[in-house]
Amino acid sequence: MKVKIVGIQTKFFISFIFSLIASFCIFTAVYSTYISFASQKHPYKFQNYNYSLGRLSGISSDVSLNTSGVNFNNNSKYKSVLSKYEAKYSEYKLGFIVTDPQNKILYNSSKLTGNTSLEKTYSDFLEYFNHTTNLTMYHDYIYKIPIKTGNDISILWITASPVNTPHDSIGTLVGDKNILILLFICMLIFFIITHHRMKYINEICCGIKTIANENLNFKIREKGHDELSEICKNINLMADKIKEKIENERKIEASKNMLITNVAHDIRSPLTSIIGFLQIVENNEYKSKEEMQRFINISLKKAETMKKLTDNLFMFTKLNGGDLKLHLSTVCLNELIYQLIDEFSITFENSKLNIVDNICAENIMVTIDINLFVRALNNLMYNALKYSTKPSDVNVSLTQCDKNAVISISNKCNNLNIENVSMLFEKFYRADKSRTNPDEGSGLGLSITKSIIERHNGKIWGNYEEGIITFTILLPD
Repeated sequence: MKVKIVGIQTKFFISFIFSLIASFCIFTAVYSTYISFASQKHPYKFQNYNYSLGRLSGISSDVSLNTSGVNFNNNSKYKSVLSKYEAKYSEYKLGFIVTDPQNKILYNSSKLTGNTSLEKTYSDFLEYFNHTTNLTMYHDYIYKIPIKTGNDISILWITASPVNTPHDSIGTLVGDKNILILLFICMLIFFIITHHRMKYINEICCGIKTIANENLNFKIREKGHDELSEICKNINLMADKIKEKIENERKIEASKNMLITNVAHDIRSPLTSIIGFLQIVENNEYKSKEEMQRFINISLKKAETMKKLTDNLFMFTKLNGGDLKLHLSTVCLNELIYQLIDEFSITFENSKLNIVDNICAENIMVTIDINLFVRALNNLMYNALKYSTKPSDVNVSLTQCDKNAVISISNKCNNLNIENVSMLFEKFYRADKSRTNPDEGSGLGLSITKSIIERHNGKIWGNYEEGIITFTILLPD
């Protein structure tokens, strides 16, 4: 199941939006609670009439506009208009007073009390309203509108009682200081929310430093399903790949050292013999010409052993270095194996070995490099010739399984342990005592065979059971 990855950018964006909303809610709640409690102790300090007076100013402008065409000589008509405003804005105790040019009151619905004249009250209000920035003290609202009554100019007075609204406007809540507090709360919440991600980033950085200090066994903890977890996963994978590469390089270096050691060992022994025999011949220390000829023949045989070793080593290097190009052709595998059996039959008979073949009747066609593949089969046959218990049978079979050609060569042998079967394809590995005798083989035969089969996309393995070693080749046709 594929896990959906939520991007870290999206997570940080969501965290930021959440921080803004949460900080605003927290600040509003704290601020409102503070105002509620503090205003009970210091009522004047927390009074605010800005909003009410601003709204009453707008109402007055609206009344002025809507009464400009009203006939104030018709009492019932203008009273009807004014009563609608009184009902609509009752929370401000809105009232109206109409006075004639002699200041005689023609209509009065005002809730104002006191003996102060309307003009004096109006003058005091204008002084308060126009010269006070923060309206925290209560003052009766009064506004006058000139109206025409016949040929005279009368006055329509609007009176009201402003309502204290200490924190009902955004302007009150969002002041310069409050914005700083709001931003601080927002940053604090954002820091708390993103702290675990930043801590995880620091953990990743420490992990990278640890891996960079060649501690390739260290694994960074994978957490979540975002880009950070993907980074951790890839870093751990990279560390594993580097570790694997280093281990392979060490194995290659160890293998190279072993190769040099084994080649030096396998060349030194026959070379020492050759030098010894040739010195005898050179110094005329042989007893007869027959003995001299025997020394020469031995030296020649040793030289041929060295040549075979170098040829095998050259072939092994080319196969494993990838420099060898296959010359492929399609052949009948049945005929190829029959030909192989014919070539070895006399040699096997002379060694008291009997080849028993079991070749399927159906022709199996394969695409191979004939020379290389024959060399691989020859190595297996020579291996059977050298290490078979004599006298005994050597079984060669060819079958087809799931569109694959299966070749098996088995023989009896008593110098092998089941634990050593997996080592047979290692270069320079020789079973049992022949390790000290280069004339018995270079130890590269089965390694070369394995490399050839694998270059043909095939597989080869060995199985030892009840004293019989069986080599099986699986080759796609």
